[in-house]
Amino acid sequence: MIRLKSLLLEQYRPEMENTRDTRFKSDGEIKAEKKAELEKAKRDLKRLEAKRKKLEQEKAEAKRLEKVRLEKEIQKNKELEAQKKKDKQNLEKEIETERENQRDIWSKEDELKKKKEDELKKKKEDELKKKKEDELKKKKPGYPPDEDLPTAGLDDNWFGPISATGNGYELRGTDCYGGGHYHARRSGGTRKHAGLDIKSKAGDPVFSPMDCKIKRVYRIYQPGYKQDKCKYLIGVLLEGTGEYLGYVFRIFYVKLASGYKVGQQIKKGDAFAIMQDLENPCYPPCSNGSRMTNHIHWEYYKDKYVKKKDINPVPLIGMKKPN
Repeated sequence: MIRLKSLLLEQYRPEMENTRDTRFKSDGEIKAEKKAELEKAKRDLKRLEAKRKKLEQEKAEAKRLEKVRLEKEIQKNKELEAQKKKDKQNLEKEIETERENQRDIWSKEDELKKKKEDELKKKKEDELKKKKEDELKKKKPGYPPDEDLPTAGLDDNWFGPISATGNGYELRGTDCYGGGHYHARRSGGTRKHAGLDIKSKAGDPVFSPMDCKIKRVYRIYQPGYKQDKCKYLIGVLLEGTGEYLGYVFRIFYVKLASGYKVGQQIKKGDAFAIMQDLENPCYPPCSNGSRMTNHIHWEYYKDKYVKKKDINPVPLIGMKKPN
């Protein structure tokens, strides 16, 4: 038994010598532990204080940003209200201006209507007086009396005048709707005017500038254009014949006179068409009160009509017969 005890002591003595009893601590160790705990508590307190200050700063910044946002929103709402008020005033002003313009238009239309009625009445009286004379003259349908024809240039110029107004080739020039000269800029400069505008009057006869055939009659503007105000306007395509072979004209804002139809052969100077009215239905007065000048649009092509292959027709005015 004694031998067994001595063997066990020899086996576990190194471990027993290294094992220390922790149940009893010295005063120094206790003070060191308390000091370490105190330091740790101070550090934790500092971290908590720093975290609290950071949270307070974040809260203050969030409050400031919210205040700025609200002030901006209030300012934006004020500006929107001011803009709405301004837009309303502008709209009311535009409506009133439009009403005044419409009243002016109606007044002018009434005056024009009365003037046309008077002219129509006088014309009927003149027609009754000349009825017998007209029957004897046996003119072609739609051809006006000789004294009403523009005679200047009919014999001298190879191409006859087109309009009964002025010299038959009086240029429209420029009005509130733009220029009527050849290749004038249109649609804000993106398009060129393909022809030349010749002054005319609504209801006046329109003359053929050459011996030709009426090739085609068509509407220039399709329904839906300008609220259908312009769909009544007509264009006529003329193809030269005989000595005028190779010349092609497109003439706008005219309608065929009585007795004329597509495919018919006509002579230079025949009053084959009648000028339409541009001023009122299609082109109302501009904001300054001026109007579109009534005119015939005249385009020239070689051999046949090809879009964007128009030729300047100005040299044809006063042109003499080629040798």
